[in-house]
Amino acid sequence: MELFLPSILIFILSIIVVIVIVPRFSPIIIVTLAILLLGAGTYNHFSMFWNEYRQSTWQQTLKFFAPGIILIAIFIYLFFAIGSFFTGGQVPVPTMPAITIPSADTATNFLTASINNTMKAANTAVNSILPTLNENVKQNAKPNVKLNTNVKNNGRNIPNITRSQLAAF
Repeated sequence: MELFLPSILIFILSIIVVIVIVPRFSPIIIVTLAILLLGAGTYNHFSMFWNEYRQSTWQQTLKFFAPGIILIAIFIYLFFAIGSFFTGGQVPVPTMPAITIPSADTATNFLTASINNTMKAANTAVNSILPTLNENVKQNAKPNVKLNTNVKNNGRNIPNITRSQLAAF
């Protein structure tokens, strides 16, 4: 069997169309396209194999069984239709489970556990140094220092200390 390149090219192009272009279509366009392609395929099949369908005779024996097949199909349909009326027609919807987030102390991830341990160590260190820092600030505080609110900058008076410190330079 010889490798026929145009058929491979058509096959590859159809794969690209199905994967890239068709998912972007709306459902109405996809259904319309499917119906058109099904009709075209059916027409092509019947035009190719018309002689085989015309000369086929095995369906002639099914004419005797057709009424029984239809009656069985109707009874099965009615059985399921009547059964659906008596079942209540409720669809069981499962409840969503409660989502709980574990605390950071129970972290199983290595990265979050190490960050958690580092933050605990930093908090412990800051809490142990904080009383000493507060004592040093109290001892070194100068209670009678007055801030000059009129700072002169190139001949300009800056009347308020709340102005930008960069304006003073």
